[in-house]
Amino acid sequence: MVSMLWNPANTIRSSKIPALMQDPGIIIGYRQINQTWSYYARSMFKIHNETFNIWTHLIAIFIHLSMIYQYAEKCNYYRDQQSWTLLIFSVCCIYSTTISVIAHIFHSKNIDVHFSLFLLDYAGAYMYGYASGLIAIYYFSDEYTYSMIVNVYLISHWIFSLCGFVLLCIIKLTFGHKEQQWRRKGLLALFFTLHGILLSATVARKYWLLLNGNQQYLAPITNYNWIYLSFFLEGASYGCHLPEVFFPGKFDIVGQSHQIFHIFATLTQILQIRAVRFEISKGNSSYGHQSLPSLFILSTISLGVITFICVFIIRIYYPVRNIKKEK
Repeated sequence: MVSMLWNPANTIRSSKIPALMQDPGIIIGYRQINQTWSYYARSMFKIHNETFNIWTHLIAIFIHLSMIYQYAEKCNYYRDQQSWTLLIFSVCCIYSTTISVIAHIFHSKNIDVHFSLFLLDYAGAYMYGYASGLIAIYYFSDEYTYSMIVNVYLISHWIFSLCGFVLLCIIKLTFGHKEQQWRRKGLLALFFTLHGILLSATVARKYWLLLNGNQQYLAPITNYNWIYLSFFLEGASYGCHLPEVFFPGKFDIVGQSHQIFHIFATLTQILQIRAVRFEISKGNSSYGHQSLPSLFILSTISLGVITFICVFIIRIYYPVRNIKKEK
């Protein structure tokens, strides 16, 4: 059984697939390329080096659905507009996680499918990032910060999300080789950090007031600290390829960094939802303008549609230097 797990049947070594589809430190467990779509669909029930990447996010989808149901028993989503933004966030989490599951199931078919699906995966990730910005301004900001920055923040956040998504797609296509993974993921980490700083503007005043002795923000800031810690560990596991780069071939099936990244990504989302529920229970977000949730729905849908269109435009017209070039 142990032998089958660490050397699964009907899989191939990294040397048998295109360099563009190899992961640093992952030697065995790759699925056959150029197979039928049903082959990859059935592979989600078999052991290979993507199995746990698929199931960590499949489980996350059911966690989010259960959390939506549990909260629906306490509030009326239809009548309580204050809960709409939380619902948007939960739906965006499910949306991004579902696209990730699809990408991990089917990306091994060939190079073109691999790149196209992971560009769509970026679209899902940025929908989650955009929804994170919405809950940050609507639930986490204090009343003074909200009144001062809400208009500029919402416009800036929407533009930043769209431009960031397009830039990440170009980075993926430009630095797609395994040898360029560190550069690509370093740029991704830098951009997500800049986006995180923008979102942090919503809670900066709370931290300042707490440092100056205002204890009323101690509980919410404790929630934010857990979110920041989980987000940092999520980014570190995504970018560092640890432990597999130090022990090639030892963590091909279980324990690789991307699986750890998925776990921390789900944990971050759960912590964000718990923090939102805390703010609602304390009435800390009651000053949010009542028309904003409707605006959030429209802006989220528009961003989702535009990012999907951008994926197809980029894949058709962008000069993909690396996709067809083998090393």
